[in-house]
Amino acid sequence: MGYFPGSFKILFILLSFLCTLPAFASEEIIDLSDPYQIMHRHYAAVGGLERLKNVINSHSEGRVHYDGLQGTFNHWENRPLQYRTEEDYSIISQIEGDSGEFAWFYDTNGQQLIVRDEETLKRRRISVLLDRYDHLDRQSPNFSMTFAGISKVKGRPCYEVVLSNTINSDIGHFFFDSQTLFMVRSLYRQPDMEIESFYDDYKEVNGIIMPFHQHNTFHPWKKTEETWTTSYTSNQGVDAKLFLPPQKEKGYHFRDGDTSATIPFEFIENLIYLPVTIGGDTQYWVLDSGASMSVIDQEYAEKHGLDVQGSIRGYGFGELFDLSFVKLPEYRVGSIQFASQKLFVSKGLAAKSYEPVTVGILGYDFLSRFVVEIDYDLRQVTFHDPESFVYKGSGVTVDAPLKYRTFALPVTVDGKFKSLWSFDLGSYHSSIHYPFAEKHGLIERKGVEIVSQGLSGVSREINIQFSCLQIDRFQLHLPLIAIPVEKGVGATALGEVGGNLGNSTLRHFHLFLNYPQQKIILEEGKSFNVTFPRDKSGLIIGRAENNQPMISYIASNSPAVKAGLAAGDIIVELAGQAVGPNHPAVPLRHILRGPAGSTIVIKVQREEQIVTTTLILEDLYPPDTSVCESPSG
Repeated sequence: MGYFPGSFKILFILLSFLCTLPAFASEEIIDLSDPYQIMHRHYAAVGGLERLKNVINSHSEGRVHYDGLQGTFNHWENRPLQYRTEEDYSIISQIEGDSGEFAWFYDTNGQQLIVRDEETLKRRRISVLLDRYDHLDRQSPNFSMTFAGISKVKGRPCYEVVLSNTINSDIGHFFFDSQTLFMVRSLYRQPDMEIESFYDDYKEVNGIIMPFHQHNTFHPWKKTEETWTTSYTSNQGVDAKLFLPPQKEKGYHFRDGDTSATIPFEFIENLIYLPVTIGGDTQYWVLDSGASMSVIDQEYAEKHGLDVQGSIRGYGFGELFDLSFVKLPEYRVGSIQFASQKLFVSKGLAAKSYEPVTVGILGYDFLSRFVVEIDYDLRQVTFHDPESFVYKGSGVTVDAPLKYRTFALPVTVDGKFKSLWSFDLGSYHSSIHYPFAEKHGLIERKGVEIVSQGLSGVSREINIQFSCLQIDRFQLHLPLIAIPVEKGVGATALGEVGGNLGNSTLRHFHLFLNYPQQKIILEEGKSFNVTFPRDKSGLIIGRAENNQPMISYIASNSPAVKAGLAAGDIIVELAGQAVGPNHPAVPLRHILRGPAGSTIVIKVQREEQIVTTTLILEDLYPPDTSVCESPSG
């Protein structure tokens, strides 16, 4: 699972020179169709380019609403690229900024992230060029502006100017009131999202007019942010040290005094489960590098007397979901003692899981404190102190800058489909995101229908056997990779990464996740060339309301269909095993991964009837004889 419910300001700070400087009202109705003339007149009405260029630094503060959170903000800028934004919502706070050399983020748990993925670097470059007003040059090699005609915004006719660039695929649409030339709306389109903004409450400060109220919506996630500026000053001087990130907080210690801790884990249905102890109570939590922040089940949090507060929108694999916040007391993972920290709260997390019941998710804010070594063969994870860690193996180190607080590294499928993929320990299989699959004609490929359950609900996908998947010099043959049936509004809709590496792929490796250096070290695991058992029935076993194993989904044209089974059938006997309430489902799934040609007698309850049928297992993914070519270029 992967989601990023945090602030997106770092992705549209480049808009500040266009979107926060509306024009002064004019009595003259101007008929314009030249986008450069529209923009020049806009700046002239604001106060003139010379006055704008003379604003070297500024400070603003005010109120902010972010989804269901209410708080305050402080924002400092120093041209050309330094800024710092502090947001305080009581239950959580966060700081982000740019030192002029790099962008950074400091979360509510004192973890520092230097943002250096390729797309962020491109947007920083664009921001510098906008600060130089390079977009006003008709001959600019970097920008071009076009006039898109007259568009109505809240019933008023507006000039629509479109700004594109040659550095990335981002496109900005800016709407100026045709009578006043006030900026009333902007729409900024990126591959992963759209940022729609509205502006009003214009006030003059030192000869420059600017909006003191702004409302942003982030599509497709329907996240909203609204700010009311209460104070603004410029050219008062700002200490350059303000634009450096705060020091990272360690927040833990090894109880035995060592510099690392090795903890055994349960590996069940391609997920890693670690025991976490809170107040003497030990329960299983999923280890999830795709989660931007750790999550706790609401009922479990309330059981420990924790105060659940706030509301915010998150996104999972396919859809959206609601989250709250809680302050977790000291807790322990193996021999590692952690200080109190803030977590997301999810209602129904434990209820959606079983075998084992999961009451929490350990995400980025937990993992980023360490160099994390994962040994799938020995079923153990070692957390190394980054300050003392020295790698002595012969593996391959891959640069994997964190994007949405998740590693992203180059992956090639079938020797030709290349892109960055997220590294997601919280996903049991690997998948290709819908935009990438659509772009490369992979949507119509044949495979086996599957469904997956996450925080955001149930997602439908097609599991497809490809010829090979390559990461650096490592090549896995005949991998199963899922493609979503529809685009959705969650991680499946992301366009700046092509796919998601889950444990079906990662379990072939011995891994080191170096968060401070944003690198991943890969070694071949003992199971690197192993083809793990695959389902040969075409059915998925879930649970009925009485917690009895039930057929929850059946793929079309599968052995389960041929056997006359149907979704909703409650399993009462499988391969001679009596099945009742609370019977483990995982061993039943293992039976369905047996040799092709195996005959399995299955009894199910369908309404008031007991139906007995014979299920014959088949290879749903026949052997592939194609040759996997090495990627070119």
